[in-house]
Amino acid sequence: MSPQREKSNLNRLDILRQSYRLMAEHSWDSISVTTLEKHISQTRGAIFYFNKNKNDLFINMIDELFFPVFQLSQSQKEKYRSCSAKLFFATYRTAFERVLDDLRDNYGFLNPSRNLLNIISQAQKHYPDFTQKIKASLTMEIDFVNQIAGAKNRFHLCGDNLFVQSAGQILIDSLS
Repeated sequence: MSPQREKSNLNRLDILRQSYRLMAEHSWDSISVTTLEKHISQTRGAIFYFNKNKNDLFINMIDELFFPVFQLSQSQKEKYRSCSAKLFFATYRTAFERVLDDLRDNYGFLNPSRNLLNIISQAQKHYPDFTQKIKASLTMEIDFVNQIAGAKNRFHLCGDNLFVQSAGQILIDSLS
């Protein structure tokens, strides 16, 4: 990859990451392009060079920053397939826990539960079929976890219980 192409890709990722951080703290509807320019130190031209419009920027943030953390990667699946049951149960993080960790570790949020709830509520409004994609991702992960953990420990994870428990804990944490 040429140095110019690499710099362009880094600039695009920087725009996405800084916009994602801003969106996680505020309402996307209330964030103007001028506000984006000021807070992310990028020009309108740079923002729209990589995104057709503000809605396209939102979709790109969710597709490239939220879902890759929310969904188990192939390398994570391989790691879990090859580990012992004890290691699996000691290291497995739910989809919601992975996003909370990402928001805390990579974006510096002290109470990432609030930010996660904000992201989810805004994505339901601005991202077509977000709820269906979340449900499909959770179903695939629950099937994977049942396959791995069940084979190792006669364990079965109930998706509805996991979702309700995770969502409930996120809500409680967001209030503190």
